[in-house]
Amino acid sequence: MNRREVVALAATGITAGVLALLPSANAADHAVKLQIRALAFDGFPVFDPRPIFALAEDLFPGRGANLSSEWRTRQFEYTWLRVASQHYADFWQVTQDALVFAANSLKLELTTRTREKLMDAYLKLQTWPDVIPALTSLKSQDTAWHS
Repeated sequence: MNRREVVALAATGITAGVLALLPSANAADHAVKLQIRALAFDGFPVFDPRPIFALAEDLFPGRGANLSSEWRTRQFEYTWLRVASQHYADFWQVTQDALVFAANSLKLELTTRTREKLMDAYLKLQTWPDVIPALTSLKSQDTAWHS
């Protein structure tokens, strides 16, 4: 499943959930006004991490793809483990811990400067090209539901 399919699936699920909560024609006397106040997405379907992975390749020629793969895997694993064990750590801490582990497991020398460069790349991420149109479409559907 690609990123576009994930966003479309999320939108479909949201729509189905909202429609299921709307009163039926038989319950028109007991109409409930539904207001969606927020919609949350995981960052990776929204933000394009490829520049970080390209930077990893620049910093560790021929090893950046392996570092990126190991790093990303550890990000997810560390998040799940910390949530399951009720030892929350924010994204920044999880990401840094995962990077250090990934570099160590691949026997790469991760200097403070290199670590900071890779971590700071997360502060400059851009959205995938189809995110704004998808969110605009969701917003217009929301407006239609409430009119």
